Amino acid sequence: MITVGFACGHSAQVKETAASAPVCPCGETQVTRTQARAPRFVGTCTGPYAETKALEPGVVNVAAGGPLTLTQEKPSCR
Repeated sequence: MITVGFACGHSAQVKETAASAPVCPCGETQVTRTQARAPRFVGTCTGPYAETKALEPGVVNVAAGGPLTLTQEKPSCR
């Protein structure tokens, strides 16, 4: 949860996955401060909040008609 402080002086708790901007029950929308947990990064990064972990490779298919087959290019005479 993220603690959000509004310009009116009220505060509210907002989920980290909220899909819309926070609004105070009194109608105020201007946010003056926030307080959230420290971020955690996993994978190829460094720093105080980084957890180094070997990730398994993933298969990504971006070709519209399925996987592409690579063939060796024939030399051309120009």
